[in-house]
Amino acid sequence: MTPNKRIESLYVTSREPGAGSMVLALGLMSLLRRRYGRIALFRPLVFEERDRDLETLRREFGLSQSPKSSRGIGIEEAERIVAEEGLSVLMERILEHYEALNAEADFIFCLGSRVEGLNRELGMDLNIELAKNLSAPVAGVFSMAGEGPEALEESFGLWSAAIRRQGAEIFLLCANRCCEEVQEAMGLIRQEGLFDFPTACLPRVEALEWLSIEDLMEHLPLEWVAGEPRQRLNYLQSIRVGTLHLQSLLKEFKPYEFLVTASDRADLLTGLLLSAQSVATPMPAGILLCGPRPDEALFRLLEGLDDVPIPVLYTNKYEYELAPSFFEIKPGIRPGDRRRIDTALELFESHIDTEELQQRLSEPREPIVTPAMFRVRIFEQAKRELKRILLPEIEDDRILKAAESLLRRKVVIPVLVGSEEEIRRRERLLGLDLTAAERVDPADEKLIERFADLYYAERKHKGVTREMARDRVSANKTLFATMALYDGRADGLVSGAIHSTRDTISPALQVIKTKEGYPLASSCFFMCLPTRVLVYADCAVNPEPTADELAVIALETVETAERFGIEPRVAMLSYSTGDSGVGPDVEKVRRATELLQKRRPDLPVAGPIQYDAAIDPEVAKIKMPDNPVAGHATIFIFPDLDTGNIAYKAVQRSSGAVAVGPVMQGLRKPVNDLSRGCTIDDIIDTVAITAIQAQEEEA
Repeated sequence: MTPNKRIESLYVTSREPGAGSMVLALGLMSLLRRRYGRIALFRPLVFEERDRDLETLRREFGLSQSPKSSRGIGIEEAERIVAEEGLSVLMERILEHYEALNAEADFIFCLGSRVEGLNRELGMDLNIELAKNLSAPVAGVFSMAGEGPEALEESFGLWSAAIRRQGAEIFLLCANRCCEEVQEAMGLIRQEGLFDFPTACLPRVEALEWLSIEDLMEHLPLEWVAGEPRQRLNYLQSIRVGTLHLQSLLKEFKPYEFLVTASDRADLLTGLLLSAQSVATPMPAGILLCGPRPDEALFRLLEGLDDVPIPVLYTNKYEYELAPSFFEIKPGIRPGDRRRIDTALELFESHIDTEELQQRLSEPREPIVTPAMFRVRIFEQAKRELKRILLPEIEDDRILKAAESLLRRKVVIPVLVGSEEEIRRRERLLGLDLTAAERVDPADEKLIERFADLYYAERKHKGVTREMARDRVSANKTLFATMALYDGRADGLVSGAIHSTRDTISPALQVIKTKEGYPLASSCFFMCLPTRVLVYADCAVNPEPTADELAVIALETVETAERFGIEPRVAMLSYSTGDSGVGPDVEKVRRATELLQKRRPDLPVAGPIQYDAAIDPEVAKIKMPDNPVAGHATIFIFPDLDTGNIAYKAVQRSSGAVAVGPVMQGLRKPVNDLSRGCTIDDIIDTVAITAIQAQEEEA
């Protein structure tokens, strides 16, 4: 089963610099503009303040988006973040920009960046990694200039394999600047259906390879002396360094040739100005005067003319200094460059199967969700309604550092359990700013007495006396914090960095208790794999659940998954699939599946089912064909604690998955447990998840 979510973004990138990504970008934007109302442009990594490509697309397609909102992070800042904080933090920062756009747009059109240095440092194609994290299928282009037909299939095969190896999806791969033989080979490749993604081949078009006056001025230290502003887009069909006599030059000069000559060659300047006005000689593209600055009288003469027919430029560099640069400059498509834009659009329309691409845009797909995407989304969800989360373990540096980060990012309002004096002392010692955090003092006698009364009322049927209640509340900071939650002084609680799971969960089970209709609490882990998020349960609380309890665990896990935007497709796991096995363990899972389906008949559920049949579509075709969950499960319910705990740790260690949890389920108010080996990021994630649970409980 595949969710009916269609493509909502694309990522245009090139295999090498100068491959022609703007031709692809213009053609795709023309296609998308007919289909979507609100399209947002986004360049995740930015090299310069004014982005020519973004401006060209914005003007050509009449987008009202501000230039600032289309830019992500500057390349220098990106390099610093990767060096100091790691690639995952860079992805999260970029995703925050992206999600802000996503809230306002129907479709996001992403442009890749030149990141050769970071590619080498990270050992990967950063543009492809960005595309994966943005869940944006790749529209890629590569140059076949100078290549023969034998290289075409290999180029498609190697690059597509590399893209998929990084976990990204392919929308279209396009070969550019292809000779006739390569175009013929492309026809055979498409005819034989060698690839399972759209492919295309664009011929070489000289007009897109000519430099313009604007290209030269962007890359070289040139001064505009005379000419009309529109002439900045003049094309240079060839470049000549002129040292000939004027008569010889005029004989050899070609149409739209650009002359580079010494600044003292006023004769050549005069000759080209006249040639531009004559119908008997070729039209020059312009002239560049090099070397010592000419007498100002020459420049005044040019300024006094009503109509200078060609652009006249000047540089204090000599011809031989500039000559190599002309071969290094790559031509670009600029805002308002009507000829190049029209040429690019016509090239796209006439050589790319737009109907195939329209169909691809309509096809349902399994969206990519990376660990970075999952984190950013839970932060954004938590920020919608700030919740107060109790943190009783302030003696641990990780807790206080996480609290400062949560305050700075405005994810929650931490409620620190400790005296004002102790919190300030630790704050100064660690160099933190926790001013905005709330405090609850566990030595406050009024609170101790109130919480003791409340605890006594809840536990007296278990033989707890009022004196025992006071002793326990005053001696156990986790219990004190749990009573603060019970009393409505906060919305959730996170503990466990220096305490056991039992120390954290037991007070909650005693006092907070389970929600109405839920006879037990359970736990789940969010397993953040490279391109998707799965949910495993129960991996931390219930050792040997009965069939009834297993059904409740599954139901609680479904509700948790839905709360976090994960489409529930439930696999009730066993050592056998379908009717292939017998015995009490299999029957327990079969009975639990029936109970779950009875309570939630709308849910896609499969069980009993083996793990491989639940997760692998190829295995599912053999073991449970035509089942909508088999091969596509998102929720995995394990038959007991042993298998659940072993499985999540095995997957975490063997695949590099990020395991977020355990997340407690079924309590009236959210309480979550940390691993004693947790990192600061683990704490931040767990607190954000607790805040989202609190939002849901209040609703």
